[in-house]
Amino acid sequence: MTRKKSIITIIIILSAALFIISGTTGKMYSTSKLFYKKIELFSAILKKIENDYVEKKDPVNLVDSAIKGMVSDLDPHTTYMTAEEYKKWNQSFSGYSGIGITFDIVQNKITVMSVIKGGPSAKAGLLPGDRIVKINSCPATGLKRDEVPLKLMGPKGTKVKVSVERHGYNKLLDFTLIRNEVHLESIPYAFMIKPSIGYIAIIRFSATTGSELKKHLAQLINDGMKYLIIDLRDNGGGYLGAAFDVSETFLKRGKLVVYTKGRIKRSFREFKASYHRPFDNLPVTIMINHRSASASEIVAGAMQDWDRAVIIGETSFGKGLVQSQYTFRDGSALLMTTARYYTPSGRLIQRPYENKSKLEYFTEAAPKKPDAKTTNRPVFRTKILGRTVYGGGGITPDYFLTESQDTVSAVVRKLVLSKDRLLFTFTEKYVNTHPQKKLSFYSFLHNYNPSPSVLREFFSYLQVKGFKITKTQFNTNKKDISFFLKQNIAEKLWGDEARYKVQLLRDKWFQQSLKYIDKSKEMLARSSSIKKAG
Repeated sequence: MTRKKSIITIIIILSAALFIISGTTGKMYSTSKLFYKKIELFSAILKKIENDYVEKKDPVNLVDSAIKGMVSDLDPHTTYMTAEEYKKWNQSFSGYSGIGITFDIVQNKITVMSVIKGGPSAKAGLLPGDRIVKINSCPATGLKRDEVPLKLMGPKGTKVKVSVERHGYNKLLDFTLIRNEVHLESIPYAFMIKPSIGYIAIIRFSATTGSELKKHLAQLINDGMKYLIIDLRDNGGGYLGAAFDVSETFLKRGKLVVYTKGRIKRSFREFKASYHRPFDNLPVTIMINHRSASASEIVAGAMQDWDRAVIIGETSFGKGLVQSQYTFRDGSALLMTTARYYTPSGRLIQRPYENKSKLEYFTEAAPKKPDAKTTNRPVFRTKILGRTVYGGGGITPDYFLTESQDTVSAVVRKLVLSKDRLLFTFTEKYVNTHPQKKLSFYSFLHNYNPSPSVLREFFSYLQVKGFKITKTQFNTNKKDISFFLKQNIAEKLWGDEARYKVQLLRDKWFQQSLKYIDKSKEMLARSSSIKKAG
């Protein structure tokens, strides 16, 4: 289609849209001459830009920008996405069709960082650390990071051949992978962190979150779990249905999880638990922070209102707007606010956004701990024990934790974020060339630290690779460097979960969360002794 034809097409579409609007919405637009004139003005300006602007502009992109400008005037979360943007966004929750790896570009080569369980690569035998140097017999070195998915992803059932370098092999290894749907796990970590204490991290609320949770709970209980910590920190949300599935897993049938209200009658909906075998006798502690939003807040709010979990951390983000999805023929989509979320006690989750720029809204600091005598935030009561909980936006925790400051020095941060992944490459070489003691992971986790000889070897490696760090800087930051080396060694020897468990040793919030296990046990006992409300 020529540019001239495309601009004419867009103007015709706008005119048709006006006709449809006028014919379906009654008096408001049928009598609005001003509205009609504004549509004409928009078309005229679009045509002027097409004909006379100093540079050529794609009219389709201009209309996309105009639509985005229009919806940005509604609320911070109503969003218009082009077909490509919507496709990428949807992959975060529903998965994609590909080979099932995470990767990075290390020393100019596609390096497999992890292999997704059950995916094509896992079934074929690819391993973390493999370097993909050919794709379908074509060289793959030198590809940019955003070019790699274009080579590896594709329609379900199609084949892609990769050739990899693997340590210990003199020749390339060839794998023929059959692309398949790859579902991104919403619960990447679920394990016993101590005898009787289970830990589950939920990083997104996707279509499979509920089933993932029930599977992990059954396994952890079989492993002896008596208490559970759920980590919702940095979880920006996802599907409402997934939040409902998680909440009803712990609430008895009939308990209200969340309700919605909006301008139109059909926006009022109540979501009540119906799961016939809830884990309602398991003491639960939930961690949230200011980056916990939307579906995370639905779960935390329901569990708090029913006195079902102790909530710790800081006040959550405060995103309580229901986005209805409207998809269009060209693949684009409108996520438009049609209602607001309320917790069972009646708290509005959404925090105020009026008279604020988007930047101000998204960068506001978490509210401080409310003072019952001076706060102007609305007060509510929990459904069973009648505890005080606060409205006004977000979920205010029962116990506040202070966000620990990042004390890592600039030079260590630069080392960790090095594009050459120097910690990864050194650890890979070290583990493969040094005989390892037969340590159990438990002993490694609690007792191992890199020896002085390992640190000296690492410093020499950094010098050879040209990383700028002095001996004084290295010694000053020896504690942090040792920790990151330990983390990488754990990952190389035992996998990603081992790396994450090492990370929790340094996680001050998690270490504090262990102190609230008894609080969750006491609250569950108290609420169980009282006749259930509602």
